[in-house]
Amino acid sequence: MRMNEAAEQLGLSQRAIKYYEKEGLLKVKRDENGYRNFDEHDLERLKKITLYRKLGIAVKDIENLLKTEDSARLREILAQKRDQLRQDQTQLQLLEKYLNDGNLDEAFQQIDYETIGQAIQDMFPGFTGYYFMHHFMPYLQIRITTPEQQEAYQRIVAFWDTAAIKIPLVTRLISHLQYKLNRLDLFDQTEMMEKRMRQMLEMSEHDYEKLKKQVLSGVKLKTSFPMKYHPVFVSQRKFMKRLQDAGYNDLFIPSMIALSPAYKRYHDALTAINRRLCDDLGLYYDSNYVLRLKKKTPAQ
Repeated sequence: MRMNEAAEQLGLSQRAIKYYEKEGLLKVKRDENGYRNFDEHDLERLKKITLYRKLGIAVKDIENLLKTEDSARLREILAQKRDQLRQDQTQLQLLEKYLNDGNLDEAFQQIDYETIGQAIQDMFPGFTGYYFMHHFMPYLQIRITTPEQQEAYQRIVAFWDTAAIKIPLVTRLISHLQYKLNRLDLFDQTEMMEKRMRQMLEMSEHDYEKLKKQVLSGVKLKTSFPMKYHPVFVSQRKFMKRLQDAGYNDLFIPSMIALSPAYKRYHDALTAINRRLCDDLGLYYDSNYVLRLKKKTPAQ
């Protein structure tokens, strides 16, 4: 069976099938002409992959499920879905009660946002909220379930209510255009997030050496004369300093880590890669947020 036929039979896009194949979830044999030839085993595997995606399971978790056929993860999802249904049912009952008795104060106190992401979007509407928060949205498709998360959420709201951070003009113009024309939906953002995390967690030595060369080349460019005085790079450094002075790294990021387990996993993976790069290349930021290379001693 050809890919277009498999896609039509299962109600998938060919793009999705190619993506699953690229991510290692699917390996379809090809015929003499190089065309993919889907057999019943491939179709069954695609059905499983699609089922798991419908349940909101990350691609990496799907890979493990397909390898181990471990039902424990599915039982976790079953429990989560039951909890979600109970919460949804409660919301519906509260809405019905409000329609019947019109008690606004009671409804206001008891009806909550479905996800933290929805709450964040309401708390920080418009372009500024989009600029600072849209990268975090895939990590915030959860509810607040612990006192620690509630406290972290309140710290984030307080931070953005008091932080006065001026976005550089060039950055603002480019980002505002993206804000107006943004076509990347949450599913695509989540896929990108998962892909970045996998790349960091499963980076081969070959890929790491390639990344190291790219980073070193970029640092040398930004710190060379006269590029280090380029208005764009100067603006970036000033912006990073403003963020640091406002408490972005000391208040906001730790609160995001406490709020979202998914973001914590991503942040931990990113931090590990950054530390390794800085140690291997001798990189550091000075007090003015200029990225520098440590000078080698004669012994080095």
